[in-house]
Amino acid sequence: MADTEISLDLLTAEERAILAAPYPGFAASEIAARRDKVTAAMAEQNLDALIVAEFGFGGSAVHWLTNWPSTTAAVLVLVPGQPLSLVVEHYNHLPHAKQMAFDVDVVWGERKPLSVAADILKKLAPNAGRIGLMGRLSANDYAAIGSGVDEIADFNRIYFTLRLIKSDAEISWMRIGALFSDMALGAMAKAVTPGITERQLAAATQAAYLPHGGAHVIEFMGVTPMDDPSCCVPLQFPSTREVRPGDALVTEISSHFWTYSGQVLRTMTVEAEPNQLYQDLHGVAEAVLTGIEGVLRPGATAADVIAQTAVIEDAGFTIWDDVTHGYGGGYLQPVLGCASRPAGPVPDFTFAENMCLVVQPNIITKDASAGVQTGGLVRITKGGNERMQIYPSGIIRI
Repeated sequence: MADTEISLDLLTAEERAILAAPYPGFAASEIAARRDKVTAAMAEQNLDALIVAEFGFGGSAVHWLTNWPSTTAAVLVLVPGQPLSLVVEHYNHLPHAKQMAFDVDVVWGERKPLSVAADILKKLAPNAGRIGLMGRLSANDYAAIGSGVDEIADFNRIYFTLRLIKSDAEISWMRIGALFSDMALGAMAKAVTPGITERQLAAATQAAYLPHGGAHVIEFMGVTPMDDPSCCVPLQFPSTREVRPGDALVTEISSHFWTYSGQVLRTMTVEAEPNQLYQDLHGVAEAVLTGIEGVLRPGATAADVIAQTAVIEDAGFTIWDDVTHGYGGGYLQPVLGCASRPAGPVPDFTFAENMCLVVQPNIITKDASAGVQTGGLVRITKGGNERMQIYPSGIIRI
């Protein structure tokens, strides 16, 4: 299975055209529809303006509304009925931002982007009494934006609700991100050999998508001997540990295409068949995955998904990672665990067509010494669901 070929040939002609653009961007009609959704939500919240502040390549809202991914700092000022303004922190970023950002005034942030945004807000909406704010901001940031404003409302939850249902255009971009993630998994599986380090595996993984315009999100790895395991879930940073015969390697990989990401999770065994423990763990993982995919469709609920996890406790196992989470624009609802490791109260959540989520059962022993993981990105369709990750399921035997 390590010889599985995943290539750009699996994309449609339309998706390959998106990939081939010098700087891909969404159409004017798509951006306009998104802005209409935001202004309608603002009206429901009685907001006079919205400030979106993103820093350090973090966040997705600026790109969603302008086609410009946030770099060091990007602050978007949205006042209904007025031109949008995008404040970019570094002067040398202005030429590219002006080239890529759609239908927005791009201005220099003068190394104080929030203050510049506050000045723009005062000019566009001098009598604004209630504004919405998005982003991870400090108390000082709130003070910089909120001077002279009666009330500031958190818009983050509303934004993430708007991102739950994807447009058809977004689905195409997510397919590209999903394919890049599958290509990365395939590259990792081919690179695994006794003596290679986790860091070297990370390099091989990223090399699969970087030449094609993909970007790094994660390649978590957990490597441990199957006969004496001490790792139950993929870890966030690669180490200098060398892979050895008899190891299990559990991985979670995401690459993104201009903020649109896939996610694929698999378990590998190195120069050895999975022992009985790992067979049992993976059998439960596949049963949970199959059960959840069997109920996911428009109208299904979070409770329906949770019901499919009962097999975990029945088998004497538990989980570490969340079993599912919404995806595409953020780590979205519903975030679900199981009876022995809940992710909080089961939400009153109903799935709808074109929602995307990651189904990723991470089945572990109760002492957290061993674990496996499988699954990937799934889209809710009109009649059920589809796997957006196309790498074959099952344990990968190296």
